[in-house]
Amino acid sequence: MVDGFAIFFFLLIGFTSFSQVGINTTTPNSTFEVNGSNGQKVTMVTTNTTLDDTHSIVLCNNGAVAKTMTLPTAVGITGRIYSIKRGEASTADVTIATTSSQTIDGEMDYMLMNAKESVTIVSNGSNWNVVSTFVPQFPMGEISFFNGIPKIITISSPSNGSTNMVLCNPATALTTNMMGVGFDNGGANTGRLRYTGATTRVFHVACTISVGPIASNDQFVFGIARNGTVLSTSKVIQKTNNSGEIMSTALHIMVTLAQNEYLELYVGNMTAGRNVEIYSLNFFALGM
Repeated sequence: MVDGFAIFFFLLIGFTSFSQVGINTTTPNSTFEVNGSNGQKVTMVTTNTTLDDTHSIVLCNNGAVAKTMTLPTAVGITGRIYSIKRGEASTADVTIATTSSQTIDGEMDYMLMNAKESVTIVSNGSNWNVVSTFVPQFPMGEISFFNGIPKIITISSPSNGSTNMVLCNPATALTTNMMGVGFDNGGANTGRLRYTGATTRVFHVACTISVGPIASNDQFVFGIARNGTVLSTSKVIQKTNNSGEIMSTALHIMVTLAQNEYLELYVGNMTAGRNVEIYSLNFFALGM
């Protein structure tokens, strides 16, 4: 019986004079080497859960309800690793919390703020450290318009910078390549960029526009609108020169968008109730 066990042991595990151990190899090149697949326990959770030594990979199917995964104390378990992933259909945050005022990379907790997002953390014997993360592609959207024959935007009344601003609605085209993730045109190509992602996010929004006045020296105000309301922090004023000349301006803003909220560009004439000609428009949003 002893001889049989010894034969089995030496077939399964190889070692050298340097105490290197191998599984399915007799010549390990590291302290521990596995020449084959490696399996770990996977736990699916739908409720708040306190992790322990029975957990390794944790999949959080929390749906539309925020959940908390609480780590055990890091003391006495140096090297323990947890991988935690938020479900692909999740629309609510997953919080990874600590105990005993311990930290995760110096913070009291860690948030999985996106569907499909994951993090792997390890105990250093007193606190926790992040060793790897995965964040799905950030949502980005773009619409654009360009035409040598301008789109006329009708402005019937002068604006004081806040009143009588109207929608710029040329026949914009939605970017349809992989960069257009998380956005659509709201159902029509009329200058609207709508966020379709499930997670509320902050976006960097940029807009450039080329315009021409109907009359010389008209002064226009432009602003980015969320759900039809112009955001005051986005406004810029552009004074034009002679009729027939084309001038360009740009707008940048940080804005929070929830699912199905949308962005548009508005314009007002601060000189008189006169129209404006739009030659080009580019509207871009990048989720942070």
